[in-house]
Amino acid sequence: MSEARKILDDLMEEGSAATAHFHTWWALRNLALPDFYEAMNDYTYVDFFHASNSGHYKLFFLALSKIFDRDSRVSGISHLKDALRQDGYHQLAVDLENKLAPLQSLIVRVMNIRSRTIVHNDRTLSRDKIYEINGITPDEIRALINSTCEVLNTVALGLGLNNVISEGERHEKATLAMLERLLDGKTKL
Repeated sequence: MSEARKILDDLMEEGSAATAHFHTWWALRNLALPDFYEAMNDYTYVDFFHASNSGHYKLFFLALSKIFDRDSRVSGISHLKDALRQDGYHQLAVDLENKLAPLQSLIVRVMNIRSRTIVHNDRTLSRDKIYEINGITPDEIRALINSTCEVLNTVALGLGLNNVISEGERHEKATLAMLERLLDGKTKL
């Protein structure tokens, strides 16, 4: 397996994770409310939903930030570009670079939030202040995840792979279907 393929496999796994966790979090925190509040607030499993909300939130930030990690020891976008060039896929590397270039400001903000609130607890600023400084919306995060996955899928197809990262709506539908079942089960008791 080439270095580019190995890095791409790692990044596609993280892209899939970022997609799944973001859309599950979005469904729980936005789409489910207020319709499923009663189901999620049931004392039998309210703690599960508190943990899930926090967990999915942190995990989509972690997965997304791993894709853009620049550490020389890890599989990241910058290393994928280098490996693609080494393997003779120069145009694929250029396309990858060009498609992600307009997103650099957003990437920097995600990495700042990740470094100062998700992975570490910055003592010099409050969490609210860090979010205020980096000002990022869920729609921007969704767009970054979608654009990143789209670019990774393009690279995968360019390398002759058929497996691609699926879209996140299926995770939203699954989450809402589970909540519907919980709500139905509760009302039938």
